[in-house]
Amino acid sequence: MTLFYPATGTVTLTGDDLSIEDVVRVARRGAHVEVSSEALGRVRRARDVVDRVLERGDLVYGMNTGVGSLSRYRIPFEGLEQFSVRLVTRHTTHQGVQLGREVVRAMMVTRANGMAKGGVGVRAELIQAFIDALNAGVHPVVRTGGSVGQADLAEMAEIGQVLIGRGEADYRGRRMPGGEALRTAGLEPIRLKAKEGLALISANGVTMGHGSLILADVAELLDAFDVTAALSLEAFGGNLSTIHPEAARMRPHPGQARAADRLRELLAGSYLWRPGAARNLQDPLSFRCVPQTHGACYDAHAYSRGTMEVELNSASDNPLVLLDDQSIISVGNFDVVALAVAFDLLRVALAQVVHLANERIQKHLWSQFSGLPTGLAARDGDEGLRPLGYTSASLAAEARVLANPVSLDYRGQIAEGFEDHASMAPLGVRKTEELLSIARRTAALELTVATRAIDLRGDPPLGAGTALARDIAREFATTDPEERWPDVDGLTGAIESGRLVARVAAVIGPLEPVSTTGDAVGPGEAG
Repeated sequence: MTLFYPATGTVTLTGDDLSIEDVVRVARRGAHVEVSSEALGRVRRARDVVDRVLERGDLVYGMNTGVGSLSRYRIPFEGLEQFSVRLVTRHTTHQGVQLGREVVRAMMVTRANGMAKGGVGVRAELIQAFIDALNAGVHPVVRTGGSVGQADLAEMAEIGQVLIGRGEADYRGRRMPGGEALRTAGLEPIRLKAKEGLALISANGVTMGHGSLILADVAELLDAFDVTAALSLEAFGGNLSTIHPEAARMRPHPGQARAADRLRELLAGSYLWRPGAARNLQDPLSFRCVPQTHGACYDAHAYSRGTMEVELNSASDNPLVLLDDQSIISVGNFDVVALAVAFDLLRVALAQVVHLANERIQKHLWSQFSGLPTGLAARDGDEGLRPLGYTSASLAAEARVLANPVSLDYRGQIAEGFEDHASMAPLGVRKTEELLSIARRTAALELTVATRAIDLRGDPPLGAGTALARDIAREFATTDPEERWPDVDGLTGAIESGRLVARVAAVIGPLEPVSTTGDAVGPGEAG
């Protein structure tokens, strides 16, 4: 089989150690996927349990009964395979916005790893069907069908449709019927057995797949905000006592220490380290509290990352196959309220970072605080960059709205009142992505304004990292806003593409993520 683009390495699924970085490698970089022999052995043993329970005729939810409020109806033995197919086809709603290819790939690899855990009770052939489609570049067309976060049924059903030869798929840039896509790629549809229909749809693929990609993006954005804040300190003539190592040692939050360390690295060699360089004994809080606020977001991200990686390597199915007990039990492992709460926390923390950046932007533009011309204008009476202050304030307001928790927003009852609780996790992930977009633009605005202020201060010697950031910003900024308006869109794109962080990291080195225990996570595990 030929990959849809050249693969970069191999990700081996074990059901136990899939990382966010692994998901990114598969989803965005085309990494080849395989399953370990140990995991396949476990999967086969779990399927043996399913077969024995079927032979005994035990009643098992979703295997030989209906689902949800229809679980009171028993499915005859001769209709089990047809019932599995019907579960997939009837849960496809055929509506909503189409998800991007990388999100679909992330959904597929997270589900395959969940099946490799062994608690699902599917055949090894079904896991292989996921992997073959991934490696061949057959990407189901998946639309957001309105998941409430208790398994993304409609979205997962669209993936299942393609694996059984139905639905629609994208193959090498062409949209076609799912069966045709499989045949063109040299693959065959899979014939579902008992319990496998429910296994295909009852998974939180959107929450885990899309969420993993968003967590990777947030990590990079936080690095970018360290850069913009450091350049703002130089642009403002700030007091660097706020990043003294002892401040973090006396208040040992891991994130605060990380942020302060990074700011010192970025500012190494800066003119601000000279005695008397600071303009104020104490700067406004938006400058003084950067380590604390950025640190809180680092810690929130570490918690979210840890929660996600537990979920990625969990058996989140109902009913659950127990190998030791040789039984199948009904559970609520599909409930991802822990992830919904984690993303709510992360958005609140990220909105605080955006708020501080907005306040620094306003202080640069206000002569009373900056000691520079109003709006950082070249001539008295000019507007300068004052209009960017309005843009920044509007973005900060929108960030606050998006930060509102969504995990408490479920009020309805569905399935005849049988399903009276929902996490709303997919909505939380989507709102985090929207907030990411706003935050990137805010970072671009801060770089633009800070670079202009640096010019007006006579271009003093900058730090090892901030000098690089200033050089990148100058490609999109301007020495006179009245002559040429800065290209904020272009600079936002440089941040989103990772160019800014990569350029800086090439000089001062990358930062390792903070773990939930306060220890740095190894570079190979970075999200």
